Amino acid sequence: MGSELSTDIEEIAERYRAVRTQTDRLCAPLSVEDQVVQSMPDASPTKWHRAHTTWFFETFLLKQLSGYRPFDEVFEYLFNSYYNAVGEQFPRPHRGVISRPSVSQITAYREHVDHAMIEALAENRFDSDLIDLVVLGTHHEQQHQELIATDIKHMLSQNPLEPAYLDGREAPASVATERSWTRLEGGIERVGHDGLGFCFDNELPVHDVIVPDFEIATRPVTN
Repeated sequence: MGSELSTDIEEIAERYRAVRTQTDRLCAPLSVEDQVVQSMPDASPTKWHRAHTTWFFETFLLKQLSGYRPFDEVFEYLFNSYYNAVGEQFPRPHRGVISRPSVSQITAYREHVDHAMIEALAENRFDSDLIDLVVLGTHHEQQHQELIATDIKHMLSQNPLEPAYLDGREAPASVATERSWTRLEGGIERVGHDGLGFCFDNELPVHDVIVPDFEIATRPVTN
């Protein structure tokens, strides 16, 4: 494999580690009890999000490699979500009743898959199509990080004790500086993905857009 592609693999592996670590950091302030609550049918427990994002990498990447042994075959049913081609899914409105596997087992599941993923990336075992799926999987996990945050917010809001996700951590107030406006000329701009590498479907096709003249403030807004 060429050095350029090897470098790309290293960058993708680093992105994988960073995204997975960010999920763990996001969940760190939560108790075990916090992670198993489903506050409404349209929300999911934090534990489920952690497992589902791991299921994605195991199902669509690791299971394509010879010799890989799944962590637990039943997880394919418990943590699938709308992927009908893969198989049946446990009903979304009832994800909160999945008290087992435990939070600690899901942590072990994540560690098992992370070890296998990093090893497979280091050994260049994924072809180009699967590498695209690694990238897609990291974006998929970032989407679920947003869902974790919103689901936690709703869950805590239902608690009469009014617990906070982070206690005693107020951001310092920003000081508004003098504001002025910079005028920029518009024109016809070409947007979209025009390369041969990975892209999302909403980046296609490449097309022209008309941008009118506009002004932008010299500083961001303050809250």
